[in-house]
Amino acid sequence: MKSLLLLVLISICWADHLSDNYTLDHDRVIHLQAENGPRLLVEAEQAKVFSHRGGNVTLPCKFYRDPTAFGSGIHKIRIKWTKLTSDYLKEVDVFVSMGYHKKTYGGYQGRVFLKGGGDNDASLVITDLTLEDYGRYKCEVIEGLEDDTAVVALDLQGVVFPYFPRLGRYNLNFHEAQQACLDQDAVIASFDQLYDAWRGGLDWCNAGWLSDGSVQYPITKPREPCGGQNTVPGVRNYGF
Repeated sequence: MKSLLLLVLISICWADHLSDNYTLDHDRVIHLQAENGPRLLVEAEQAKVFSHRGGNVTLPCKFYRDPTAFGSGIHKIRIKWTKLTSDYLKEVDVFVSMGYHKKTYGGYQGRVFLKGGGDNDASLVITDLTLEDYGRYKCEVIEGLEDDTAVVALDLQGVVFPYFPRLGRYNLNFHEAQQACLDQDAVIASFDQLYDAWRGGLDWCNAGWLSDGSVQYPITKPREPCGGQNTVPGVRNYGF
């Protein structure tokens, strides 16, 4: 255990970069309905949306019902938004709506509401975005025994940078690395953020913590002692 802790001791941080507007990635997440499949379809028109800290963003989600299906329109529609954790095994409640009853949870209280762009619109608006709002969100729509989901990723515009503590390399455990990033007005970076930074040219031959508990580093110019000159560029992974 001590040898592992000695190996993974710096952190890779992510800080936001303010922008006046957010843009949308026009990928689509669509659930295909089989002939005898469910009578409720949920889709996100964009797989990923972008914004910045302090801004507002809409997570798109719409649902479609088969009006000819037995029981359609009898039950109230229940809309539930949750945030997926890095291990995808747990979910954090964000917002629930059923008719006139609405509830928000945790740090989202007072900052989230349904867009309400139409009878089939389940899109969620998040205001006053924080760095911790970054991540993947699940939109779930339930009508009686029918339900379906769609997932939307929220990415905040910013920059990934390696952080070297004054103590030198490899002197931080995971929780200390998290705090070191917070002290720099940043959060510990995710793999997706590090990967995007590597694609943008980030080269750093020191392993650091990521938000999922893994230890990785980006190499654009293979060399000694960074894996060897004969290796390919990429994000190197020491594991968890």
